[in-house]
Amino acid sequence: MPTQFCTATQHCSNHQKAISKSGALEKEETKCKELVIIGNGPSGISLSYLLSGHLPFYKGGSQDEFLHTRLMVEPHLSLVEQDLQFLSDGLEGRSNNPVSLLLDALQKPEADLGLEEPSLLEWRFNPEKQVDHVVLGRGQPGGIWQTLDGSLLTVSLGAWMELPNLTMAEWKESNQFKTVNSDSSSRRTSVANVSKYYTDYVDIMGIAENFRNSTVVTAVKQVKLGEISKSSDAPVRSCPMQDIIPENINQNLKISEEMFNFDEEDLVSDDLSSQCSSLTHKCSLSSASVDSCDQRNDLLCKDMSTSPAESSPSYRSTKGNSNYKRSISSPNVLPNWDPILNPTLFSHSYNQQSSFESISPAQDYSSSLSDNCRMRNKPKIIHACSQKTLFEVTGYEVMANAEGKNHMQHFKYLTENVVLATGQSDLPNRLNVAGRDLPFVLHNLQELEKMVETGRLTENSDPVMIVGAGLSAADAIISTQNYGFPIVHVFRKSVADPGLIFNKLPVALYPEYHAVHRMMASGQLGHQQTKILRGHAVEREYPGYQAFGQTEILEITKDRQVLLGGPETNISIKVSYIVVLIGASPNLSFMTDAETELGRVPGTVIDRDTPIDIDVYTHESTNVPGLYAMGPLTGDNFVRFIQGGALAIATHVNQKS
Repeated sequence: MPTQFCTATQHCSNHQKAISKSGALEKEETKCKELVIIGNGPSGISLSYLLSGHLPFYKGGSQDEFLHTRLMVEPHLSLVEQDLQFLSDGLEGRSNNPVSLLLDALQKPEADLGLEEPSLLEWRFNPEKQVDHVVLGRGQPGGIWQTLDGSLLTVSLGAWMELPNLTMAEWKESNQFKTVNSDSSSRRTSVANVSKYYTDYVDIMGIAENFRNSTVVTAVKQVKLGEISKSSDAPVRSCPMQDIIPENINQNLKISEEMFNFDEEDLVSDDLSSQCSSLTHKCSLSSASVDSCDQRNDLLCKDMSTSPAESSPSYRSTKGNSNYKRSISSPNVLPNWDPILNPTLFSHSYNQQSSFESISPAQDYSSSLSDNCRMRNKPKIIHACSQKTLFEVTGYEVMANAEGKNHMQHFKYLTENVVLATGQSDLPNRLNVAGRDLPFVLHNLQELEKMVETGRLTENSDPVMIVGAGLSAADAIISTQNYGFPIVHVFRKSVADPGLIFNKLPVALYPEYHAVHRMMASGQLGHQQTKILRGHAVEREYPGYQAFGQTEILEITKDRQVLLGGPETNISIKVSYIVVLIGASPNLSFMTDAETELGRVPGTVIDRDTPIDIDVYTHESTNVPGLYAMGPLTGDNFVRFIQGGALAIATHVNQKS
């Protein structure tokens, strides 16, 4: 594991070693793509499949009569060619994003009831719907799943880890599965199986050519046509956006060549120009550099015809209905459903109010749709600013030469659209106490296992302190216990806190995590002999484990003393290592000035509580036109829901084209 992740101005320890051996970076010619995806996990893989021309069609059979009726308005069209806002009307579920609920209802019907029903979608290939794109990822396809302990079981059911048009059962029948063992008796699956499935998916589904692995994106900025470099040593390849980049660009524009050197501080853009839109009046990445587009300036603007979505009957039906309205309610606390099906487990519930509130019978609903479909709206004139801006995506790829030695190759892409699909696990959250950066303070289980492998941690060592009360902390406790090391467990919540993840998981499906929960209860008995947990008396049965609930770390000293404090805790403990597992945040440093301007709360960094602010029907940033986000960055933490983000983006990009 590298000691740090690569950023816009720094590089990780692994890449530093490669750089020192190989010397300067090699440059390659600038490439043009219609879309660049940053992140090659399940989010990026799903989107790449849709952008490669694979379209979902409704086969029929939905038990939701209203959804079925909406889908049958234009059954000859794929979902990508329809109005997703219209189709997702009235849906409720465990995602904040309505398009995620729509696709999930069709791919995994009745999944929240614990059923595994066949998909209601048929996938067809249409080469005319292909979008030229590239997927940039740090490692092999699968993202974070390629770095986790393969022996662990997934929290979600195995079927919930599937990607579009390839079930786990179909994958297991393929030759690729023969190298991986599986426990067929469990509805969950191993992390090793999931990571192999994602790697194989890219090959089986024929989209491997879109992936560029072992890459690090160092900067994403917006540039005007006048800033695009087309020098002789870095020519722009044949670009799919010829209508944007004029042929005489070299004659009319001043060329400013920007040499790539990620060791220099000037990698961070100092002039990120705005992209104008008379519809949103929003400016992009840098609010400090604004070139407005309005009727008073000399920019040449052209009229655009009605968009494909606006010409569809479904769009006209919603526009023509005077009673049409929708709202997103605040997160609801729903009953604690048995199986893993608690809607508040990983994300807030989404509750969307139907736009046809006064209509109850499905027959009347169908009739109202037919009436609305006959309505026609006057075409809308959309003014687009001709002072186009593109995204410039720069970074480097770690490649092996013929001798097997690594070398670094710099890349630069010009594109109209960028998708952030990086997930939220890049940067581990750290303690805000003195001593948090001492070398014996670790932040993942792999680092602890390395201490064991190198002999720096043995059974005779002082206790290992594990901080956190989530599933990652539970995995660390299980692993440390298997080594026979003494454990001190520190967490802020009470064992009986309803918000604790263990209190939301069914015992039968997650026995290993409930064993940890029992340890947490019995390990903090103190002078008591028993404690009541879930209505049962729990006695101390793990002498090598000690828990400190409702406790925080106050200070860490160089001599490995840790001062703990809480309502019933005031103690100093000497430890061998501290493993802090209290969540993580995404690494969006390559977004330079825009990193803190993308969230729902301006000025704050993106994290689990502050996702990127998007239009929920297109997943386009509300602050930066042409920038999209999906997956955990938008609040979708289940693989089964992130695919809705892929559908939203693919639909919007296709309709823009």
